[in-house]
Amino acid sequence: MGMIQEFQQADKERRGEVKQLQGEVANMLKDFAKGDAERRSEVTDFMRSEVTTIRSEAADMLKELAKEDDERRSEIAAMSSEVATMLGDLAKGDAERKSQVTDYMHSEVGNIRSEVADMLKELAKEDTRRASEVTGNMRSAVATIHSDVADMLKDLAKEDDERRSEVAAIHQMVWGKAPARKMATPPKVAPAPPVAKLPKKMPPVGALRDRVFAYLADHPDGTKLAELEAEFGVSRIEMARIVRNLMDNNKVEKRELLYFAI
Repeated sequence: MGMIQEFQQADKERRGEVKQLQGEVANMLKDFAKGDAERRSEVTDFMRSEVTTIRSEAADMLKELAKEDDERRSEIAAMSSEVATMLGDLAKGDAERKSQVTDYMHSEVGNIRSEVADMLKELAKEDTRRASEVTGNMRSAVATIHSDVADMLKDLAKEDDERRSEVAAIHQMVWGKAPARKMATPPKVAPAPPVAKLPKKMPPVGALRDRVFAYLADHPDGTKLAELEAEFGVSRIEMARIVRNLMDNNKVEKRELLYFAI
């Protein structure tokens, strides 16, 4: 029962992290909605699609974690049932068989119990390790999402400034002076919340990382993250992790919304 409670606690914590992520996405949507009419018209269907994709992937991740927890609980329940059946069969012997039980038999039962206890300990250690890896991957995914959203907001603010400069120049040419009305200041990009350090040993990216690098090298004009996602058929979070790995190794750089092989 202690191990199952630990699984339930770990599942509750992961659900809390996903709920927090959903709350942060909801807050971003509220911030977008608070803009003036001019900025609202600039929010494209692409941005809405990105937020929907983030929500969907977070929900899918939570479902997969819940499915893995259910499978591990079923395995432990089946093993507990088998051990209980074995001990019950031994206890059902009559008085004659009890008298024939030797010290060797007692030793064998003790060995079985010891092996089962060691197996349960190993399962608990393995589950703890897997939970740590999943938590690390989720934190990395959340950090990547925050970084991508912040970059998008910066790009939107930059485009907004350029359009305002163009309008001011046209106004100067036509009326001989800049417009009197002060343009609204673009919203500041809130920094991403601090994320705990990840384990030093991350899961290997493997051959897919090399394929992504080769694809970027064949497209010198740059490629968007959505195009890479469609090309290789992987989720946005996984592709962002691969591209981030290439950038950390100084093989890829990002300019505006495009990625280039170095």
